[in-house]
Parts: sequence; structure tokens; C-alpha cells
Amino acid sequence: MQIEIIKFIQSIISPFWDGFFQIVTMTGEENFYTIVAAIIFWCVNKKFGYKLGFALLTSTILNTALKSVVNLSRPIGEVGIRSLRIETATGQSFPSGHTQGAATLWTSCIIKVRRRWIYIIGSLFIALVALSRIYLGVHYPIDVIGGAVIGVMWVYISNTVFDYAEKSQKIWILMIIILPILIGMIFFRAKTYYSIAGTVVGFSIGYMLETKYVQYEVRNTMVKQIIKLMFGLGILMIFKNVLKEILPLSTLSDFFRYFVVGLWITVGAPCIFKRFIGQIAF
Repeated sequence: MQIEIIKFIQSIISPFWDGFFQIVTMTGEENFYTIVAAIIFWCVNKKFGYKLGFALLTSTILNTALKSVVNLSRPIGEVGIRSLRIETATGQSFPSGHTQGAATLWTSCIIKVRRRWIYIIGSLFIALVALSRIYLGVHYPIDVIGGAVIGVMWVYISNTVFDYAEKSQKIWILMIIILPILIGMIFFRAKTYYSIAGTVVGFSIGYMLETKYVQYEVRNTMVKQIIKLMFGLGILMIFKNVLKEILPLSTLSDFFRYFVVGLWITVGAPCIFKRFIGQIAF
């Protein structure tokens, strides 16, 4: 029946829908989340940026672990199914990482904003990303349903842990989630797992350092906000690409590379923003 559902959705195949759903599915990918999280963390609301980043990162690593455990094959290669953008179809099929990520991002925004418009936009994007994965022939319907449900549920779990750690000023509480992630590196040897684990550790250490020593203020003029984003994202891409070239090919290298990225986002860039960009007169 799931194959038939995919075939039914793919019955509308056309160049327009191919392009549309490939653009939609990009909003469920790493680059989109990085830009959104950077804008929020560096320019809008630091506390929400921390909470959103923590939820997205831990949700992603949970998704990677679940895919390995469930070990369900994708519909790619099934007779009558056309698959596009398969380079984004990493790991196994259940649950859908794109859908789970979209559900995590938009549920976090819905909880924060609590306005009708964000409910509508968030729900629409989650549904569209889920539909795009089926249309592109890289997931079964059960995969996107599971991804959406897990993503929504995980936001509440992650927020509960994060809020308690902040209110009680017991940052070590975050180890309730971080420690199992590190232990998981013994069992899950995939590149994606190590990359996200490195980001989580770097992000968490950076969070603790920034909160205690930097205390960066996000508010600034529009011009300075644009400078921060261009500079911050530019250095981030340099770190990712240069370290990829100079480090040996291994999962430990991926862990270290993304560990640096996590540190840069949470403490490296804010230090520079506070010390230098804040002094520029516009």
C-alpha cells in the first residue's frame, strides 16, 4: 500500500513539481538549519537560539541512531518509483530525517512565538517537507509520519531538560542527553552520527563558556547584524571546508571538524562580535 501511495503522489510528476519539491526539501537540510539558527542566535534571541540549536542537534542524532536500529530500506530502486535528489538520502529510511528536522524547527518556533500565523506557516512547512520526501521517492509514508511525530515530541523533551538546566543553574544536567550521545559513538559508526555528536559537544561547551564569560548581546543596528551574519557564516564555511581538506578522512576527523563548528557558533563568533564589530561606528 505504501508503494501505491508513492505512485499516486508521483502521478503529478512534472518539471515544475520536481523543482518545487526539491526546493522544499532543502528547508529540511543542514545548510538551511545552520542559516536559520545563526540568524536567531547571533541576531534575534540568544536564549532561544541555544534552545533551538540544542533541540535540532539532539533530534538529528536521535534520528541517525533510530535509522540504524530500525534499519528499514528506502523505496529507492523499487519498480515504478522514481527517486530524485538521492544524494540527500543518507542512512536508512525510518524515520525521515528531513521531516523530523522540519518538525523540530517549526515546533520550536511555534512554542516560542505562539501566534496563529506561525502555527499555520509551521504546520504547512512540516507537511510540505514530508510530502516532498515522498514525491522525490526517497521515503515511505510511514517514514515521514514517524519523523513528524518524533520531531514534535522531541522538542518538548529537549526543552524540558534545557529549561530545567537553565532555571536551576545546573548546566551539567544537559549531560543527561549529551552522555548517551557520546556513548552512542561506540555503537553507531556512521559519519553523520560522528559529525552531529561533535557539533553537540562543541555547541554545549561553547554554551557554557559563553554564558559564563562572554555574555554576548544580540541587539545591534541592521548594518552590523548583516556584517555579523556575513562574517560569521563565512568563517563557519571556511572551518568546514578547510578542515575537511587538511584532516585525514575518518569519523574522528568529522567529529573534530564539527566540534570546531559548534564552538564557533556559540562562543567563537560571539567573542569577535562583542570585541570588534560592536566597536564599529555606523
